[in-house]
Amino acid sequence: MTIFDWPANLTPADVLLKPPRKTVGNKSLSEVTQVVPSIRPPFSLSLRFDILGGDQVIAYRALLASLEGRANTVRVPLFDVFRASNAQIGAGAVTHSDGTAFSDGALYLTDDLSGVTVTGAQGQRNITVDFGEYGQLLQGGLYFGLGDRPYIATAVWWEGSVAKIRCSPTLRQNYIDEPLKLKPTMLGFLPDDDAGEHLLRRGLWAAPTIDLEEDFRVTLP
Repeated sequence: MTIFDWPANLTPADVLLKPPRKTVGNKSLSEVTQVVPSIRPPFSLSLRFDILGGDQVIAYRALLASLEGRANTVRVPLFDVFRASNAQIGAGAVTHSDGTAFSDGALYLTDDLSGVTVTGAQGQRNITVDFGEYGQLLQGGLYFGLGDRPYIATAVWWEGSVAKIRCSPTLRQNYIDEPLKLKPTMLGFLPDDDAGEHLLRRGLWAAPTIDLEEDFRVTLP
């Protein structure tokens, strides 16, 4: 299995992100529905595009061909506009680990938080995170990421710069000093080999919808 990155020139018009559901229901031929617990409920993501043309069509086609149906996975951003802004995150201004810059004063570039980490055990519901100088950038209803696993904060209690976060789902795995991301990504795969089909209008433009489900086939460090 190969992991591909989401093409930078593809931004959806509509985003439907479904958080993990605790149960699944199966309906019988007699219309009786049995609801049972879901052992490892995934996030699912549906992205709809208004119009794709030119290089966007080419990028979309290349992505679908790379996924090879359900064989591979894609690292996709959640496209959440309610997160903290880049200015609040302070992207693009971090030093060496000892606090020094390069000889010409330049700094490392980063597109997310730096030095904000999470330590917790698999199955843990509440985590405590020190945001330091960033301040209170997270609230209930916002998404965050640990590695390529997305989470949603269902409630946040602040004491200064320290947040106690109740999250859903519970921690997918053990984490030790794992960087917390306010621009989370998800590893997603197509739930059906033919998902993401894109009819070309007049052979030039497409307005596809692509559905992705969180991929647990990949073991993250």
